Amino acid sequence: MTCRRVRWIIAGLLFAATTINYIDRQTLSVLSPMLRRELHLTERDYANVVTAFLVPYTIMYALGGRLIDRIGVRAGAAIALCWWSLATMLTAAARGAFSLAAFRFLLGIGEPAIFPAGVRACGEWFPRRERALPTGIFSSGSAVGALLAPPLIALLTLRFGWRWAFLIPGLIGMLWLPLWLWVYRAPERHPAVRPQDLADLRSEHTAQPRQSWLQLARDRRVWALALPRVASDPAWYFYVFWLPDYLQRGRHFNLSEIAAYGWIPFLFADIGNVGGGALSDWLIRRGIAPARARVAVLIGVGCLMPLSALAGQVNSVVFAVSLISLATFLCQCWSTNIATLAADLLPASSTGTVVGMMGTAGSLGGVLFAQALGLLIGRFGYPPAFLLAASLHPVAACMLVLLLRNRGARS
Repeated sequence: MTCRRVRWIIAGLLFAATTINYIDRQTLSVLSPMLRRELHLTERDYANVVTAFLVPYTIMYALGGRLIDRIGVRAGAAIALCWWSLATMLTAAARGAFSLAAFRFLLGIGEPAIFPAGVRACGEWFPRRERALPTGIFSSGSAVGALLAPPLIALLTLRFGWRWAFLIPGLIGMLWLPLWLWVYRAPERHPAVRPQDLADLRSEHTAQPRQSWLQLARDRRVWALALPRVASDPAWYFYVFWLPDYLQRGRHFNLSEIAAYGWIPFLFADIGNVGGGALSDWLIRRGIAPARARVAVLIGVGCLMPLSALAGQVNSVVFAVSLISLATFLCQCWSTNIATLAADLLPASSTGTVVGMMGTAGSLGGVLFAQALGLLIGRFGYPPAFLLAASLHPVAACMLVLLLRNRGARS
């Protein structure tokens, strides 16, 4: 087996892991109307359950990234997936708002580490000129998971009951674990990697010691990557956690209709992941510096996202779903390129930590936004929520440009 084949198998396994990750995460939102009835949840209860996931997710994103840098991608990803799969299965035992929130809290501890693990793995196994595409591929698992969740969860629920909709996805996650442990090694320890392959992978950066938290906190580039995530990530969380509820309550879809149509925006999110990564890689091949190519795509996302505000205003369901699909496409274009920008700007020894810090920043924004949405939607409905979500990426793009305005950070 060649080095090139191994690296794409690894990208495929990371794609599968993030797909499972988002299926497990989306189960709650797909089943939210049913769970509200069966577990007697109020609008505020549901917002609190979402927050119970996002609070540990926020904390563990940074800690999980640091763990990946300390123990390596192989062990770190395996521990994360095993933890969150068990938490998903435990959710089948929920009996009310408190127990549901407790199990989602456990899920939030385990889920975030797979993303810094994936970015670091791509940084280890792919040269910089090819890095955004595999990052987009593995990141697209989040959109594919969100795409598959509505029909899969609806089918399991209609056939076996909602508790099985948590048990079966959790079991699927456990099947991934032995494949990962069999395939993944760091390049310098993998038998398929020849000395010339390793030389190519290591030619673009020199080995540097892992930086401390304090050193990273003093680095302007880290702030330039993390602060825009505070503004941008809540838009994606809005579509992940609230879209099924909007389709059922705002557009009067039943569970079968959500299974038939609720996956469409996440198909476009998947295209955005891969297409956004491929676009910035193409710009690099045209002679643009890697960081500048990523930033150019991110600015484009910020300019286009305000169009999605119309989704909450139009009468046509088709037009509304089309605008939501544009929003999810742009969200994932953004996600792929800002994650790859971290690998471009910072040494590999600190990539996992920095991506974790970025995720923590984004999840912090998501926590605050979830609470605001609970109040906003409960009082005014969904149109103001779409307007607010559409304004976030332009703000994030402005922050990114301002923080990277010095020439050195954008080279």
